[in-house]
Amino acid sequence: MTSSPNGARRRRPVIVPVALALAVVGVGVTAAFGGFKDAPDKPPATVSPGDMIDQGLFHTQFIKAIDITEKGDFGTDKRYLELVLKVTNMGDRTASVGVMPEAGRYSPFGSFAGSLLRTRPEIKTEYGPEVSVLSLGVESHQLHPGITTTVVVKYELEPTATAPPEISLDVGSFAYEQLGLLNQGYDWMLAGAYTDEKGTFEPEVATRITLPVRKETS
Repeated sequence: MTSSPNGARRRRPVIVPVALALAVVGVGVTAAFGGFKDAPDKPPATVSPGDMIDQGLFHTQFIKAIDITEKGDFGTDKRYLELVLKVTNMGDRTASVGVMPEAGRYSPFGSFAGSLLRTRPEIKTEYGPEVSVLSLGVESHQLHPGITTTVVVKYELEPTATAPPEISLDVGSFAYEQLGLLNQGYDWMLAGAYTDEKGTFEPEVATRITLPVRKETS
């Protein structure tokens, strides 16, 4: 049977409802229909230590990575791999610095540390890294609006462990989006998409950075 331009026009209404559904449901429908998985992923931007990264809700600089030994409790020494960052909360509310996610367990409703998606090599510790805010020598877990503060990510190392010569991080970003079809409010959420019917969330890697690891004394 020979097709005709009229036949081509008759197929167009089938496409329009899908486009409308995508506009309404967003990333959920994109994931349900397979999204754009056939297209090659665009590699994330790479930045250098000290460069300003616009994460939407936060402006972030990765300053350095250090291998350092600090005095612990009861006169003991503890060795850490520390990542030192400068972070500015660009929102209008105080935000929690939060905790770094476990590999493969991500949430769009994350804190700042939730956008530090993964490291290479993976630094394995018993309880995961500590993330804290340092301001005027005082440690806290809050990022106040409009204020640039130092954030430290600390991995405790065994005394005899060999620190990597460098560490790379995949960094996400935040988008100000509607919370859902039933919730008409808006909030900052980690950019990404649900990838299956189980609600598995995969964040988008916005930036990649590599830091040399230097030995420092406390």
